[in-house]
Amino acid sequence: MKEGTNFSSYCKKIFTRFGQMLYLTISNFTKNALWESAAACAFGFIFSFIPITLIIFAVLVAVIQFYPNIYNFVMDFAGQIESIVDIKPLLNSLMAIRSIKSFNIFLIVWVIWMARKLFNSIIKSINKVFRSVSKRKSWFNQLLTFIIEFAMTLIIAIIILFAFTFTQIIELPVIKTIFENFQFIFKQSSQNVGTFFLYFILFVSTTVAYRVIPGTKPLLRRCVFYAALSTISFFVVSFFINMFMNVTNYNTIYGTISSLVLLMMKVYIFFNIFLFCAQMIYVSQFFETLLRSEIYQLPAYESKQLADYLRRFLFINPSEIQTDKNTKKLNAGDVLYKAEDKVDYVYYIKTGAITEETARGLELRSQGSFLGDVQCILNENYGASASALASCELIQFTKEEFMQIIQKSHHAARKALSKISEYTSSLYNGEDDDE
Repeated sequence: MKEGTNFSSYCKKIFTRFGQMLYLTISNFTKNALWESAAACAFGFIFSFIPITLIIFAVLVAVIQFYPNIYNFVMDFAGQIESIVDIKPLLNSLMAIRSIKSFNIFLIVWVIWMARKLFNSIIKSINKVFRSVSKRKSWFNQLLTFIIEFAMTLIIAIIILFAFTFTQIIELPVIKTIFENFQFIFKQSSQNVGTFFLYFILFVSTTVAYRVIPGTKPLLRRCVFYAALSTISFFVVSFFINMFMNVTNYNTIYGTISSLVLLMMKVYIFFNIFLFCAQMIYVSQFFETLLRSEIYQLPAYESKQLADYLRRFLFINPSEIQTDKNTKKLNAGDVLYKAEDKVDYVYYIKTGAITEETARGLELRSQGSFLGDVQCILNENYGASASALASCELIQFTKEEFMQIIQKSHHAARKALSKISEYTSSLYNGEDDDE
């Protein structure tokens, strides 16, 4: 029976933690307006596509001079995306350059500057997620933008060379004979391998982005997990889009512009998933801090809004931050503190109720309330005597721990300022009544 109870408690704790993490992720995703950042990243992708392609081709130019067949391979790829954007004239012009002139230097600088739009948008978006904890300077982010830009273009150039080498290998007589005899199998396998390879590159790039850009050194296994979640989610979404949307029909009705619209939609969806998983990394990494902040902001029982009911249901019992050391239990009638006591701890009522005896009379503090928080901020004594009305279980925070909640969350700081305002107002009103 005990083992079953322990298992049930464990499952309840896991589901509660998952619900809390999901709520915090959605809440912070909304507060940070990351759907707008996803749109900025999607626009940056479209805007940077041609400049990045030109940089990649420029990297390949030196190799193309020794292996002209690579040029044909790249031009074949350009032909495949010609319905979306025609980059062949730009590539031919780039091949025609034989000397460096001032105008060419200007074009090179402009192309590099335009290509950074995508990477700059991604870095800015992730910084919105981690801005409260990241200590990186803006100049470092700009340097990181260029490093990622050149690293990405170099990697893609190497991949193109690898793909070209692979196509040359399969053109060998022996390999070609095998392919011809088992054409159906290899055709399907090549498509699957190509798709897998593209998503693998996406997975690796996402992992690197989650690990490097935030500046908070999230655990590598956490980055790998959420990068895999992002990549798999995007694959599933793309699969269903391709299944239920007939692109050929759209091309017939709207022309080739429909391919661009579909591409932008997929890119926008990807960046929404990408940033949502980045927000989950932030919540996972700083879960206890966010949980403390959230319980401090719990709405009063008087609030009847559905969202407030949900918040109280999820966060009223924050077992994740509770330990034997910070738990204090009281029986009915036990004194928690006296008016003249110095504030060493701030208390959160997990279960039960506390009565405070103040100059204005008795005040009831129910489950979900904080005790001594205002006095802690103002560096005063408790100013009231508190005792348990019934059996209580409290979580106590040291003065330093509570001040960290205020310092690390501007939402908690706003709540604290509101409570201080109410406290000082009640003091002045009390003095006026005495007069």
